Amino acid sequence: MNILSKDIVKEWGLSALSQSKQVEVLDSISRTIYQAVLVRSLDLLNEDEEKELDDLLDVDATTPDEVMAFLKKRIKKFTKILEDERQNVKDHMKADVLMQ
Repeated sequence: MNILSKDIVKEWGLSALSQSKQVEVLDSISRTIYQAVLVRSLDLLNEDEEKELDDLLDVDATTPDEVMAFLKKRIKKFTKILEDERQNVKDHMKADVLMQ
């Protein structure tokens, strides 16, 4: 998920991890951000856009990047939502690490 993992390794200090661990962590982070953005975006779509999104999600070959591109075209504040959710996940991960 390029739209999600861009700069996360550097920004979140993951470069010290092995390449395989980076891939594993990025996959987990990306899935979490993707789900959060999707949930927030649903409230901002009109009925026709929701139907289009449902149709897109029903296609097995649809990638998360395609879904994110769809949302970006239809939601004016999509970039802000994405940034907010990236920060939320980062904050939660830091909190989880500190509580261990």
